[in-house]
Amino acid sequence: MKIIEMHLLPVKLQLKNAFVSNHETVSRREVSIIGLKNDTGIWGYGELEAFSTPYYTPETQRSARLIIKETLGPLLKNVQINQPEEITNIFSEIAGNQMAKAAIETAVWDLFAKIQKKSLAVLIAQKIHTKSRRNVPVGISIGAKSSFAELKNAVISANYQGYQRIKIKVTSAEELNLIKKILQVFPDSTFMIDANSSFSLKIASKLAEITAPNLVMIEQPLRTTDFVDHSILQARITTRLCLDENIFSLDDVRTAYTLKSAQAINLKLARVGGIANALAIINFCWEHGLLVWCGGMLEAGIGRATNLAVASLLGLDFPGDISASSRYYSKDVITSEFMLARGMLSVPLGLGIGVTLTPKYQQALQDTTSFL
Repeated sequence: MKIIEMHLLPVKLQLKNAFVSNHETVSRREVSIIGLKNDTGIWGYGELEAFSTPYYTPETQRSARLIIKETLGPLLKNVQINQPEEITNIFSEIAGNQMAKAAIETAVWDLFAKIQKKSLAVLIAQKIHTKSRRNVPVGISIGAKSSFAELKNAVISANYQGYQRIKIKVTSAEELNLIKKILQVFPDSTFMIDANSSFSLKIASKLAEITAPNLVMIEQPLRTTDFVDHSILQARITTRLCLDENIFSLDDVRTAYTLKSAQAINLKLARVGGIANALAIINFCWEHGLLVWCGGMLEAGIGRATNLAVASLLGLDFPGDISASSRYYSKDVITSEFMLARGMLSVPLGLGIGVTLTPKYQQALQDTTSFL
């Protein structure tokens, strides 16, 4: 297979509610849709998940689009591609830029699944020698709240909707007091907290106090570049630590495992460079007893469908951050909607990612100039 056209369409979607984390407050989510056309006329789609600002990762929408157009895209011109994993090797000479790489790489996987007349979920499962599930257990991520009443109402809403796990963002040590109360008020709910690097070892004792049977982990409490202090903290507390922002590759996971920096990994396809790298990380975690699960990045429909295909792997049992479509956006970029049922989302049965761009975005994408 050869790719003969490559198109890129920036899209801005309005969030229903601003999403608050230690990195920034997001009210409008900018993503870019990438469309690849192969030499038999089949299209594959991916989504660029970088944020508009460089607070979460160094990449931004603008910088990643530039890298895709000027550096990554040209590497695929007139290149015969026999398996989707080959994209990772082709891009390996380019340092970093994982989200730019993942946008193209996931679109290539969509293409190959369609060529083989399979769903992306089935193709991925076959590659890792397991099976895919039709329905995937999912959790919800709640932005940081400043009052107990706000947080309590958000948890009540999440439970009412049926989410199987609730993640609460925290941005300060003071908010940990709210978490303590929530854990007591909702003993039958499963919780985790995500600090997005809000803390330091100075409050290790306070973090050690946040323990309860219904609290399964604390995510990224310390610096985004750190493994050593996380190792020290994990040795001091009984609650499982999970790493997120400092995991860009399998090497990072190996470092975390060797140093005992954490007991869980929040796997984000875009941040690790795509599906092939994600599968390598999943295999390593399974072999070495690390809990691995699929995180979310406020994806639009293309990215959400791709993420759901990976989360469908039998063995990824911990509910990921893949909420229902209506959780974030009134209008998505795809024609269908991911609806929550009994705490689960159904994996699309169609070929590839199994979803279709709305006519508006399909036309707008194809009207852009191919840069390949």
